[in-house]
Amino acid sequence: MHMHLEIIMPPTDDVESSIKQILAPFDENGKDDCCDPDPHAFWDFYVIGGRYAGEKKSQSFDKESLTAFYKDLNKNKITVSSLQCGKQKLEPSSQIPTVDKLWVKHFPDGGKVCPIFDHYNDQYEHSEGYPDIMTLKDTPENLEVHHVIIATPDWEDKIAAHYMVENSVYNGVNYLDTKWDGTIKGALEMSAEKNKRYTEEAKEKYTPKDDWLVVTVDYHS
Repeated sequence: MHMHLEIIMPPTDDVESSIKQILAPFDENGKDDCCDPDPHAFWDFYVIGGRYAGEKKSQSFDKESLTAFYKDLNKNKITVSSLQCGKQKLEPSSQIPTVDKLWVKHFPDGGKVCPIFDHYNDQYEHSEGYPDIMTLKDTPENLEVHHVIIATPDWEDKIAAHYMVENSVYNGVNYLDTKWDGTIKGALEMSAEKNKRYTEEAKEKYTPKDDWLVVTVDYHS
């Protein structure tokens, strides 16, 4: 199953290496300190963007323009093969130029490739830069996701998960919903509540700033 994760972390020139370090402790193929499978592991594959590429950007789409775009798709009898993990595949692929042309017509500032369908990027390759890597101040606070990690420097100044929340947790038998509302804003508020117990110096270290990065990750479990 593929899940949508957003990782909030301090600015860096090497996003991929930082993400690798943050997610390493949660690798289902890894081991804990006793060389046993880690019970807290949750992924066996991940990629920046992937099936969720463009999700943050989609929150800013004008609803009227989006409705008009879909009407144009219907007029042109655009068809898809199936629904696959959140993105539909245009089939036949010869429709792609028409769809992208209609996209630019309705969203002239939305890029040359329609982000709604799976031709937007290679789902098995890391996407590069905007819109899957945004600053926190530019990220829609009501973006709904399955999983959020807030990563900060640890006691050795290595980037690591400081706070993590997901919308449901497996207890060994079934999944239980958490109290989190599933939004970036909600995750930040819950993290801030936890940070109240720390010293002012620690609060400063663990509190995300406007220039921190928010990275979209598609992980498989």
